[in-house]
Amino acid sequence: SQDSFTVKVEVDQLAQSVVLPCQYSKELEELVTVKWSRFDLNPNIVHQRREGDDLQAQNQVFSGRTSMTPDALDSGDFSLTLKEPQLSDSGDYTCSIIDDKEETILSVVQLHVKGQQFCSNKAYLKMVSWLIAS
Repeated sequence: SQDSFTVKVEVDQLAQSVVLPCQYSKELEELVTVKWSRFDLNPNIVHQRREGDDLQAQNQVFSGRTSMTPDALDSGDFSLTLKEPQLSDSGDYTCSIIDDKEETILSVVQLHVKGQQFCSNKAYLKMVSWLIAS
C-alpha cells in the first residue's frame, strides 16, 4: 500500500534544521537524478542532485536552506536537511529518483512545523476581533 513509504516528521519552528528521511537500498546501475518535490508549490522542486546539486529550477523559498550528504548517490541516503524550518514549510515532500526511463517515488515525508502556540493564538484573536469590528 502507499502508506508504507509515507513518513511523518514533526519539528519545532525554532529548530535549526530538520531531516526528511529517504533511503534507497538497491544498487544504482546508472546515473540518476534524485529529486525532492512539493507538488503544491510552483516550481515544485525543493532540491535536485545528479552528479552535484542542480538547483537552477529550485523554488526560491528553499534557496540556501537545503542540503544532501555529499556521498548521497553512493550511500543511497537521499535524506534532505532543511535549515530553519518555517510554518510555511509544512507539507508533503516527495523523494524520487529519475533515470532515463521513468521517475520512481521512494518516499513521501509529511512535514509538520509546529509554531509557538501563543503567537498564533494572539494573531488569530486579532484577526477575529478585526473581522467583528469591520
